[in-house]
Amino acid sequence: MPANMKAAIAGAFMEVSKTKSVDKITVKDLVETCHISRQTFYYHFRDILEVIEWFVQQIFEEVLEHRTSLNPSEDTLRTFIEASSEADILLQKLLHSQRREQVEKIFVNAVRSYLQEMFARQELKPDLPVAEAKVMLDFCTYGIVGLLLENCGKKSLDKEKLTRQIQRMLSERMEGRAPHASP
Repeated sequence: MPANMKAAIAGAFMEVSKTKSVDKITVKDLVETCHISRQTFYYHFRDILEVIEWFVQQIFEEVLEHRTSLNPSEDTLRTFIEASSEADILLQKLLHSQRREQVEKIFVNAVRSYLQEMFARQELKPDLPVAEAKVMLDFCTYGIVGLLLENCGKKSLDKEKLTRQIQRMLSERMEGRAPHASP
């Protein structure tokens, strides 16, 4: 039995999603692919949605852990964009499934966590009253998620340019400046 059963089950989900509609994947499919019992599956997850949620959270946690540049907030944004682009086939399937709403919530939570961490580390310091800072956090979170979801699967996406644009807008918004228009 693999050391990390959750990862094995999530991997099985990824494997099965290559040949089967996300909405049609069952616990039985994952149990058979992993060669485990249903009891083992339910020990680790409540249902298929929890597998998806765990998998996406792992991707974003890994993104947050692997910041290496001098500008961690920009590096993290770049990695979010790259991870979304690399997982484009699965994301497209999830976004066209009955689980779209849950997948969007997972993305929102991950991006909000990233922004809150940037606030806490003073990389993005909103120079706003608390109530306005919360609205700005929500605005930025949903804007970034919207861009990630809209651009996943686009082969022509200039990831560096999108990263710079989002980073610049975040910095300007958080400093209370009006964003300036530039390519």
